[in-house]
Amino acid sequence: MKNLAVIGYGALGKLLVSIIEDRLTQDYKLRGILDIALEGEAVQVGDRKIPLYPDFKALLEDDLDLVVEIAGVGALKDYGVDILRSGRDLVVTSVGSLADGDLLEALRKAAQEEGRKVHLTSGAIGGFDLLMTLKMMGGAQASIQSTKAPRSLNGAPYLEGKALPEDERVLAFSGNAKEAIQGFPKNTNVSVAAALATTGVEDLEVKIVSDPASQGNRHQVVVETAQAQAKIEVLAKPDKDNPKSSVTAAWSVAALLANLANPIQLF
Repeated sequence: MKNLAVIGYGALGKLLVSIIEDRLTQDYKLRGILDIALEGEAVQVGDRKIPLYPDFKALLEDDLDLVVEIAGVGALKDYGVDILRSGRDLVVTSVGSLADGDLLEALRKAAQEEGRKVHLTSGAIGGFDLLMTLKMMGGAQASIQSTKAPRSLNGAPYLEGKALPEDERVLAFSGNAKEAIQGFPKNTNVSVAAALATTGVEDLEVKIVSDPASQGNRHQVVVETAQAQAKIEVLAKPDKDNPKSSVTAAWSVAALLANLANPIQLF
């Protein structure tokens, strides 16, 4: 059994913790949660009180094998390298932060020098095995189109305070993955994840569509080489407490943890 900690206890963090306690206790012991917005010594999850770390130093001093980040871009920048340097593996949910090449390289260097691993979750998409297979073939071209309701996109920096129309479908953004995560930091983790698995953040074509009739978050990834083409499409319901995120993101962390504990590894 491995000991883990979770950083982040917002809507998706709460869902993840409940899944861990319900389904993964045979393989993992959740030692504690770090969330600077919370007060108190513990949170009640089912029949168990899970300790809250008073600060990041307390987390590092605990007996941990790995740490799960599900708190947002800032948390990964603040804590990621130090977690690896302390001899723990790291599970990253805020994959969008890795559009920052300096951060990505710092995490890579720390993991390599300490003999640790950084595990990137698939979030609201998937098929990393297939995407990476086509990338390895060489000459890959890739794109992703994400379609969401306007209320999921409104408030993004790219929109500069303008609200998207509630009565028509519009193209809200077109650019690459690096530009997308800067303009829509709470909506486009999937773009950066797809980019890292394929052509890179500056070469992945990204389109974001605002559709008032959308019943969820739809993502379509297309990758083509001279030998093969792959199309991956996912429709995920947004989290009711945080419509900018999909509940699939939390479940993908749980699935990754289950796979890591499984002696039969799925690519």
